[in-house]
Amino acid sequence: MPPCERMLSLSNTFFASGRLAPKPFVLGALVVYVAGFLSQFLLGAPVTARLHIVPFVLAQIVLGWGWYVLHARRLRDAGRGVGPAVALTILYALAIVLLLLVMAVANNMALPDTQGLASTSIVAVFLMLFLASLVIGADAAMGMFGYAFLGALVLITLPVLIAFVFTIWLAKRPSVPASPP
Repeated sequence: MPPCERMLSLSNTFFASGRLAPKPFVLGALVVYVAGFLSQFLLGAPVTARLHIVPFVLAQIVLGWGWYVLHARRLRDAGRGVGPAVALTILYALAIVLLLLVMAVANNMALPDTQGLASTSIVAVFLMLFLASLVIGADAAMGMFGYAFLGALVLITLPVLIAFVFTIWLAKRPSVPASPP
């Protein structure tokens, strides 16, 4: 393949137009989901101490666009409109904004970080407190802030779960023949 065609092919991977068969869709979705999981490490103390949350936000923009491109192409291949991909991408972006807001609130209420723990460790602490209160029945252990915090965690994780189920559903849709131009 000549370099010009290769560049054109590479540039087309960044645009949402076109179609995508189920197998390449699954491979692309796996890459996006694994990269999304790994991007959480960009919220660690060593990164945020030097570069704040900028790398995480940039990674989320790239991952959100990649997720949208994959799903829009696959929806077209399955003979459906791209509306669900647009809606879920917007929902994911809102969840990321909420995550950053929760982290900002949790960081301001946290004790000084002397052990190099990531700011997301606050999320883990509240999650463990909630689970412990369920086990021992201490409803008052978390207080109103704790329940609001857990509600925010649900709102943050729900779009990711919905998107994951949507990805599985979309991967199982058969391709429809392309309509003539």
